[in-house]
Amino acid sequence: MLFLGVSCSDDSSGDDTGISQEQLDEITGLYNLTEYVVSPAQDINLDQVSSENLMDELPCLSGSIILRDDLSYSLFQMQLNISFITGPLYAISCSYTTTTSGFWELVNNQIVLSQGEGGTYSLNGTTLTRTEGNNLPEFQRWVFEKQ
Repeated sequence: MLFLGVSCSDDSSGDDTGISQEQLDEITGLYNLTEYVVSPAQDINLDQVSSENLMDELPCLSGSIILRDDLSYSLFQMQLNISFITGPLYAISCSYTTTTSGFWELVNNQIVLSQGEGGTYSLNGTTLTRTEGNNLPEFQRWVFEKQ
């Protein structure tokens, strides 16, 4: 009679995601919106200083991403009303907050959020950046910093 024994080693995360527990600990957490970059620069608050970062112009603008260790996420973001005025000028105001939930994965040092308008974010230390590179009424870049 022949008996075969098979042994499997367990990786450090205990799952098959390919993400180690150390990576999960570094990545998961709350990230807050610190930059909402548009082009061309706007002076929405009428202080005679135009800015490409709408966070400087709209105190109501906010957003956050929560990445959890079960690979789920929640994205909270203020929706903007953006209307063309003339030339490079736009009327921009805060509207309402939306919430998107789904799952995230780490692919080539990028965080990919599934479902809804999640998108792909480059990961650099404690910074998540989504770059679209579009001009208004779309956006150039969103930057989120881990808290």
